[in-house]
Amino acid sequence: MGLNSKICYIFFFMLSTLAIQAQTVSKELRKIRLEGPAQGTQFHITYFATDSVVKRQEIDSILKVIDLSMSVYHKDSKISLFNQDTATHIEMDKHMAHVIAASFRYNKLSSGQFDITIAPLVNLWGFGVKRSEVVPDSATVYQAKKFVGMHYLNVKGRRLIKKKPGVKIDVNGIAQGYTVDVLADHLKHKGLSSYMVEVGGEIRASGAPPEQQGFSIGILHPDENKQGEIITAIVQLRSGALTTAGSFEKFIQYKNKKMGHHINPLTGFPYTTRVLSVSVYAKTAMDADALDNYFMGMEPAEIIAKARKLKGIEVFVIYHDKKQTIQTIYSDGFGKLFKN
Repeated sequence: MGLNSKICYIFFFMLSTLAIQAQTVSKELRKIRLEGPAQGTQFHITYFATDSVVKRQEIDSILKVIDLSMSVYHKDSKISLFNQDTATHIEMDKHMAHVIAASFRYNKLSSGQFDITIAPLVNLWGFGVKRSEVVPDSATVYQAKKFVGMHYLNVKGRRLIKKKPGVKIDVNGIAQGYTVDVLADHLKHKGLSSYMVEVGGEIRASGAPPEQQGFSIGILHPDENKQGEIITAIVQLRSGALTTAGSFEKFIQYKNKKMGHHINPLTGFPYTTRVLSVSVYAKTAMDADALDNYFMGMEPAEIIAKARKLKGIEVFVIYHDKKQTIQTIYSDGFGKLFKN
């Protein structure tokens, strides 16, 4: 090829490149939203792209696989088969294996406060699949607690083994966050860089909407005068996850006390702290989900102190003070997430 031909070729290549770039720029990003039922609640996905690169069917397919693995409400799921009285073990799929491994880590970190064998207690207090119609007495709680403890579980390869008949597991305190992570990773794999995934209030985000600094997310607390909810803070999330555990939406009356649905596996009774909700920021939704449940058993100052010891973890706590007035407290790093 002669010099003139080379120059013409380079000039043509440059023009072609500029034309492609111009076309790319001219294609405005579209806001695409997907939503539907998921795990007894709803999922909402928002992403920005020039075209619809993720379809609703893909999301439904992923959710179905996870439900068949870990949904206690699906009678044919792996977890439901494991929870049968006659079952001694189950061969886990990759989803279940990942969640079970994480559950052991958080059981150790929490000194037993996070425990997926809590299923008998969850059902006993009326928060599970088999809802009890009566509030249990101490003797009934004591009997159920005999089947609670992660030392009754063993893992060998992909096999989850129960060491004691009657042991049942419930991974609802971590699996929803894991589901958010799986969906977020799917969007990332499809080449998306600006998206937000939410399942039942558990959120993970990446990037930001056009001309924004991040995805704006409101944190709610109960408006006790109007018996509703109001936004107490707005977070701007452009990476990582935000999940919330609360006691003011699901609760029971016990001996003239309002008790939330988070149960202490060591005592068998619901926690009785002043905390109304804990929002946790972490790198993954699974980590945040596990921690928000653990933190619900602490007092506000304890939550802040514990979060400071955990790398990459920030918290926002809503609680009642001694006068029963709603107050908030948050870690230094969480303050940096607030929308300006």
